[in-house]
Amino acid sequence: MKHLLIDENLPSSLASLLPVETTHATDLGSQPTDKALWQYANQDGWVILTRDTDFFDRVILYGPPPKVIWVRLGNIRRSALETHLMNLWPSITEMLENADLVEVHPQALEAVKREDRTE
Repeated sequence: MKHLLIDENLPSSLASLLPVETTHATDLGSQPTDKALWQYANQDGWVILTRDTDFFDRVILYGPPPKVIWVRLGNIRRSALETHLMNLWPSITEMLENADLVEVHPQALEAVKREDRTE
């Protein structure tokens, strides 16, 4: 993974905890749109870390880049979120090598590969 773009719906504290170069959405301006974040991450093949279902939709419709890590942990404390992601990070990055999207659930990870459409 070259670089991680953390969506504004996740804490900026993740930037200093995860072992990858990161940019938080708030570093790109005040409330950037999902489209702007997608385009920004797409420029260099970055990965988007988000809680937003819109990015799931985009990766299924358009495919990567960018790839997406979709956090589906519900409402949990920031410290629990940080710990959960740090513990799973090696598995998440490994799964992203062959997937377009990794879903992070409370008890499991799920990899999704977009099937190329032929029309």
